[in-house]
Amino acid sequence: MPYVPSEKTVPPAEDRVMLDAVVRPLADEAASRITNNMSLVKVYQDIFIKVSKQLDILLAGKQIKDSVESRVAQAVYGLKQKYDYEGAHLGELNYAFTMFIQWVPEAKVKRGEWKEEFRYWVYALTVKALTYAQSHTETLKSGVSGVWEDIKDEYKREMNPAYEAAQMVKSGHCYFGPWYNRLIELVDEAGKHVGYQEVMLKRSEETLHLDVLDLQIVVRKKPQA
Repeated sequence: MPYVPSEKTVPPAEDRVMLDAVVRPLADEAASRITNNMSLVKVYQDIFIKVSKQLDILLAGKQIKDSVESRVAQAVYGLKQKYDYEGAHLGELNYAFTMFIQWVPEAKVKRGEWKEEFRYWVYALTVKALTYAQSHTETLKSGVSGVWEDIKDEYKREMNPAYEAAQMVKSGHCYFGPWYNRLIELVDEAGKHVGYQEVMLKRSEETLHLDVLDLQIVVRKKPQA
């Protein structure tokens, strides 16, 4: 996770506010450039590479021309200068584009061009663009290739499991190997659905054909202090 300081940090910081102010316009611009589903890849790749190269130029002490992409690079660089240690820009870049890949789909839905923010194709094409950015920035001195790799991994961890759980409930599981995961439902004390967790199992006839185990975990609210 990109642990970038925020208003919750002690002492409070405005890193996220500063990055949000330049990343949202870039996300809106990207949404306008995406004319069909497959074009997401090229738009993302162009933006990821451009910001990476601009940041490299700034870190070398040189100037860059103003653009919607360069404002993100400038903000990341400015925060790096604030903390004044090598690598400080990497976490800020991670946060910026973690938000970007969520705000673009949100913008597409608001524009009435997509029905949903997250589908498997959105995930797969975003990963393709992030993988491209990782492999095409390895020679840059700023170390940003590792950031694109990390964003890809975090995107899988944070977004996919809940989406996959919903699809398992909707359409069924498709793993049947010697070991697999199955869902178990969480409910509150009144029996109201809260969510799902995965349970790791060894294959058995008892669970093989289940998508959600015929068991429940009951959870209760944490007592207030």
